[in-house]
Amino acid sequence: MRLELNILTIRDIQFAGKTAVSDGVLYVNRGQLQALLLEDRRLSQVDIELAHPGEKCRILKVLDVIEPRAKTSDGDEDFPGAVGGQYPVGKGSTCVLRSAAVVISDYRKKREISTSSDPNGEIIDMFGPGAEAGTYGKTHNVILLSTPADGVNTQEYMAALKIAGLKTSAYLAKAGKGITPDEAEVFQLPPLTEMAEGIEKLPKVIYIFQILTLQFEPIPGEPVLYGKNVHDIVPTLIHPNEIFDGAVTSPLPALNVQTFQIQNHAIIKELYKRHGKELYFAGIIITTAPNNVADIERVSNMAANLAKYILGADGAVLTKTGGGAPELTMARTAQRCEQLGIKTAIAMLHMGADISDTKYGATTIFSMPEVDAIVSMGVPFMELPLPAVDRIIGRPDASSEGPPIDGEIVRAIRWIKGSQCQLGSSSLKAVRY
Repeated sequence: MRLELNILTIRDIQFAGKTAVSDGVLYVNRGQLQALLLEDRRLSQVDIELAHPGEKCRILKVLDVIEPRAKTSDGDEDFPGAVGGQYPVGKGSTCVLRSAAVVISDYRKKREISTSSDPNGEIIDMFGPGAEAGTYGKTHNVILLSTPADGVNTQEYMAALKIAGLKTSAYLAKAGKGITPDEAEVFQLPPLTEMAEGIEKLPKVIYIFQILTLQFEPIPGEPVLYGKNVHDIVPTLIHPNEIFDGAVTSPLPALNVQTFQIQNHAIIKELYKRHGKELYFAGIIITTAPNNVADIERVSNMAANLAKYILGADGAVLTKTGGGAPELTMARTAQRCEQLGIKTAIAMLHMGADISDTKYGATTIFSMPEVDAIVSMGVPFMELPLPAVDRIIGRPDASSEGPPIDGEIVRAIRWIKGSQCQLGSSSLKAVRY
C-alpha cells in the first residue's frame, strides 16, 4: 500500500471571497464554510476566527486540533464514515496544508467537557512560553466556535463538534488540490507475503496502539475509527498508512493526544524510517483500554496472540491513551507479549502519578518484571507562567476564580494543548540540575 502526502506549506491565513491557496497563503470564505457546517442541525451558530504565530492571543476551551487534509483523486473519501462515505484510505495521494490547523473550542455558556480542572479548559497561547512549549502556537489556526441548537445534549454537541472539525479540515485542504506541492512524503509498506528479498532476517517489529480509553464514557456518534466510536472493538490489525490518512481520530475528552498528532504520528514515522534498515515494520494492532480486569485480560491476550501468531513479531512498541488507568492494559499487553517471546518497549507519559510524586521522579502504577524497557515522556505537572494577552478567542467562564484569563496566569503544561504528547512528538525535555 502506497500513500503520498502532497504538502503545501502555509505561511498565512486570511478571510477572502473565495477559499483558495496561493503563494503559501490560505484564503478562506468564512460564509461558505459557516454554511457548510450549519448543515448539521445540531449546531445553531458557528463563528470562525483566525490566530497566527506571534499574535498576543489565547484560545480557550480547546477540545481537539486537526491538520487540514483531503484526498486528491476523484472517488476517494475524506475522513470516511465521518465526512465522506465508507471507503478504504491509506493509499493514493492526499493534500496536506502544513503549518495550518483547525482548532475546535467548546463555545457553550456552561462548563465544557474537559479533563482540565480549570473552567476555561485547555488553552493555546500564540506567543511566549506557551507557544514555545506547544505545537499549536506555531501553526496558523482556524478556530471553530460552535453553539449547540436548542435541545441538543452534551454528547450530541461533542459529536457535532468533532465532525465540524473534520469537515473544515477537508474543506480547507481541497483548496490545495492541483497545486504543485512544496514537498512530498511517501509511505509504502507491502504485505508480509511480499517481503523484499534480503530483509527477511531483520527483526519484525509491530506497534500496538491504544486509540480509546473506557475510563471516560464513549460519545455515541463520535467518529474514532472509520467514522464510528469503537468502545467494544477487539484488537484489530490496521495498515499504518490508514492512521496517517484519516481512519483514526482522537476521541473526546482526550489527555495529551489530538487528531493532529495522530495524523503526524511520530512513532509510526520512526518505524517507517527504520524499516528495511534496522527492522521490518510488520504492521499495527489497534486496541482499547478497558475499565475492568476481565476485559483487560481479553484485549491483552488477543493483541499478544495477533502479534505472535499472525504477524510473527519479534518486537513490539506500545503506547497508551487517556490517564493513568490505561497503563495497566498497556503493561499487561506488553507482559503477555514478553511471555510469548516478543521483546517490548513502552513509551508513556506518567499520567498516573500524583503531583506530589514529581520530586521523586516519574512513577508507574504497575510493576511487572517482564516490562523493563520504558521510555518516559515525563510527568505533566510542571507549571509554566504565561504572560498577559491582548485577545481572547473562545468563551471565558464567568465563574472562573483567580486572575483574569487574559492576564498573567500560571498553567501546568498538561493544560497547554500540544505541549506534551502520548505519541512521542513533544519537544520538551527534562534536565536535572
